[in-house]
Amino acid sequence: MYEKVLIPTDFSKHTNPILECVGEIPGVIEVVLLHIVAGDPLARVWSPGDKIKEANSKLEELKKLLADSGLKVKVMAVSAGENEEYKVIQNVADEENVSLIVMGARGRSILKGLLLGSVSTGVLRYGKQDLLIMRYKSQEGENLEKFCSYLFSNVLLPTDFSEAGMAAINRVKGHALANNVQLINVVAKGESAQEVEARVKDAQMKLDAIRDDLTKAGIKAIAEVIVADAGEPRTYGTGGMAAVHFVNVGGEADKIISTSEKEDSSVIAMSSHGKGWMNDLLIGSVVFDVARRGTRPVLVVRYKKNA
Repeated sequence: MYEKVLIPTDFSKHTNPILECVGEIPGVIEVVLLHIVAGDPLARVWSPGDKIKEANSKLEELKKLLADSGLKVKVMAVSAGENEEYKVIQNVADEENVSLIVMGARGRSILKGLLLGSVSTGVLRYGKQDLLIMRYKSQEGENLEKFCSYLFSNVLLPTDFSEAGMAAINRVKGHALANNVQLINVVAKGESAQEVEARVKDAQMKLDAIRDDLTKAGIKAIAEVIVADAGEPRTYGTGGMAAVHFVNVGGEADKIISTSEKEDSSVIAMSSHGKGWMNDLLIGSVVFDVARRGTRPVLVVRYKKNA
């Protein structure tokens, strides 16, 4: 369970609504609210004391909102000094032994057209703990309370069947994060129609086995294999539970994003790494692209190779 959660905030309108949703994260008991006071690069002499005092006052107001929900709350305002903000967040996450970091996709200094802020990108790329990047529909006029209630109602679970790629599925199952999930595998390679067909059938059997395992654990699951193909769309499946669609929607990240929109996924849960990743690779390219460009909340489940 995600019992202890870290929420960095810059007090912007893009991050504060996260507080309305944190109580919907299964198992959460304690929240650490963090604000980082960054230095002024133009100042010859700069003292963060007044800024930290002001930030602590604002954090105490936010604390009241969470405390009313029955959560234990700790507030922290710290100076970044000469460190980058994502590094400060990681240090606090380690010191506080949190299991999940929750951040908004955008911050106060976000540039127009940029879908993921620089601080969130840093935590995504270099972080150690699981990361939930929030994108909330309230900005589009929808009710935030309703959105929060359904945060884990329809979880999209992409996998490539590797040990690393199964991390998100295992986390959802082990932490009982959701009752309804959609499993997908993207077949992105194939030298011929026969090879693609073979890959599809192999992926179908593997997805069916995972679906059956989740069903035994009390999680309703459907399974889908998606393939980019220039031919006419075709659909088939097993027992009405799993379907195969031949579509032409671009790369793996594009397919995952388009599927999440088509199926109105409440969150995309992905492993931080996939098949064939190297020891020095901090995060997989597909999950990075989905988190950076997607329109839905993304849960990044960290996977570490055994020594």
